[in-house]
Amino acid sequence: MDKIFISQLVDSDRSAVFDLLQYQQTMRFLGPRRPLTDEEAEAWFANEQQAETRFAFRSAESNEIVGFCGITLLDGELDFGYFIRQKFCGQGLAPLMCKLAIFKLAQTTDLAQVKVFIASDNVGSQNVAQKLGWQRKCVAENEFEAGHLYQICP
Repeated sequence: MDKIFISQLVDSDRSAVFDLLQYQQTMRFLGPRRPLTDEEAEAWFANEQQAETRFAFRSAESNEIVGFCGITLLDGELDFGYFIRQKFCGQGLAPLMCKLAIFKLAQTTDLAQVKVFIASDNVGSQNVAQKLGWQRKCVAENEFEAGHLYQICP
């Protein structure tokens, strides 16, 4: 049996999503690189309920929100990423989320056009990329940190 599955985001998920978006460790490589305020988290939640290329994942065992994975439009580019609630970290779920999201996205998206930036300090995501066989393309940086761009290998 699968550990996780893609699911619709519903209003009763709000507190679990806020738990994710307002946790310093989770947010240190995402968005503004800090926990979101209640107002920012509410706007993010509302937007995510309409998202078509980033998916909510649930635990098959508990039906709780585990995290999110997929593509967003960032500075005019398709950007792939994932993030997981702290209580689900270290369980091997990130590679599973990425595989499921990539499988679904590959049906409608040219994955060669998708950017994957991983910060040099983000060792966990580097390990996920390595497990998935993604190729490190080049050194890159954004407004917050230095890192590398990776190529998704479906």
